[in-house]
Amino acid sequence: MRVLLFNAPVARLSIHAQVSPPLGLAYLASFLREHGHEVEVVDLNLSASSLQRAEVVLKRFQPDLVGMSVHTETYNNAVRYALRIKEWAPGVPIVFGGAHPSILPADVLQESCVDFVIVGEGERPLLSLVSALESGADGFASIPGLGYAVDGVPQINARGATGDPDAYPYPAWDLLSFDFYENPFTVLTARGGCPYRCPFCSASFIWSGRHRQRSAVSVVDELAYLMREYGATHVFFGDDIFTLSRRWVREFLREMKRVAGQVTWACATRADLVDQQMLSDMAHAGCTGIQFGIESGSQAILDSVKGITKDAARRAVEWSVAAGIQPTVSFMVPLPDDTPETLDETFDFVAELKSAGADPSISYTAPFPGTLFYEKAEELGITVLSREWEEYDCKHAIIETTHLSAAQVEEITEKRAQALGIDKNV
Repeated sequence: MRVLLFNAPVARLSIHAQVSPPLGLAYLASFLREHGHEVEVVDLNLSASSLQRAEVVLKRFQPDLVGMSVHTETYNNAVRYALRIKEWAPGVPIVFGGAHPSILPADVLQESCVDFVIVGEGERPLLSLVSALESGADGFASIPGLGYAVDGVPQINARGATGDPDAYPYPAWDLLSFDFYENPFTVLTARGGCPYRCPFCSASFIWSGRHRQRSAVSVVDELAYLMREYGATHVFFGDDIFTLSRRWVREFLREMKRVAGQVTWACATRADLVDQQMLSDMAHAGCTGIQFGIESGSQAILDSVKGITKDAARRAVEWSVAAGIQPTVSFMVPLPDDTPETLDETFDFVAELKSAGADPSISYTAPFPGTLFYEKAEELGITVLSREWEEYDCKHAIIETTHLSAAQVEEITEKRAQALGIDKNV
C-alpha cells in the first residue's frame, strides 16, 4: 500500500514548529517500509503555503491511506486539511494519531473527515490497519489501539502490548528535510513517557508513566549511523528526562567513547536528576547543552506542581556551567496558585539563573487535554478562556486563576521579560 503521512501545521507559523523533524512519522514510515509498503512523509510546518503543498503531494503520490500526526495546537488545522483531502481524494481513508487523538479519541472520531484514530504508540496498530485495508477485511475490532466508528458511535479498542524499543528500525531519515530544522538529528533513547505526573503535562496520561529505555549500545549505534550516512556532527536527544536512570547514563557514556570527539549532543532532564560528577562526565562525552524545566521561582508553587527545590535548580545550573554545558531553564506562567507576588518571585529567579549563566525561556500555561489542569480546572480555580485548540500554543494567556486575570499575567510577563532581555515562548 501507499501511505502518505502528514505532520499537521500550527495555526501561526513560528520557530518552535521547526525545531525538530516529525520523528514519530519517520518511525512509522520505517516500520511500514520494513513490511513492504511505500511511504512518504510531509511536514506541513515547513511551508507558508502548506495547503497547496498538501494538495500537490497528494495528487502526485496517489496514496491508499493518509495519516495525520496531530497535537492539540494543530488539531483544528488537521481537521481543515482532512476535509480538503476528502474533497481531493474522496475514497482515501484518513487516520489521525499523536497526542491529541490519543487523549480524546472519541471526540476526534466525531469529525466526518476522520475514519480512524490510533491511540498511543502507532507502529503496530498502523501496520495492522494497512493490512486490513489492503485485504479488504473488516478486522478493525481486533486491532489494539485503533479507534473507528460504527453507525456514528466511536469504538476505541484497548491498547496492545508495546514492543522492545531496540527492535524498531531507525526512523526513515531519508524522508526528512534536515536543512529546515534547528535540531535536524533528533534521537530518542527511550519509548513511552515520564514517570513523574506533573499536573501541567499530558505525557503521563498518554503513557501511564511507562518508560521503556533503549540500550545504550543501540543509541550510540544510531548516532554512528547518522554520522556515517548523513554527516551528523550534533544530535539532540528528544526524551523528556534523559537522566532518569543513572545506571543507563553511565552505560551510555561508556558507549560514547566509540565516537569520542566526533559528535556533540544536547538533552533535557529534571534539575534534581543530575549531579556535579554526572554533568562533568557528560561534558567530556560531548554534551554541550541541557534543558531543565523549572516552571516557577516560588518554592510554594514548585511544591504543588513540580516537586523540585530552587536549590536543586541553582545547583543544576551552576554544575552545568562549570562543566562547560549551556543550561536552558524553562518557566511557565501562570500556575494555579500564582499571585502577583509569586510571579515576581518567578521573574526574580529567572534573573538569578540568567546571571548564573542559564538561557531562560518563558511560556504561558495551557490546560492541555490529559492534564490535571484540564480535568480539574474548576477545582483548581482555573478559568479557561478558550476551547479553540489552535489557541493552545503557549504564546499568550488563555487561562485566568483565582488571583490573576489574563491581562495581569500578560502585563507582568511582558514587562519583566523585556526588562530581563529574554525572549518569551521559545
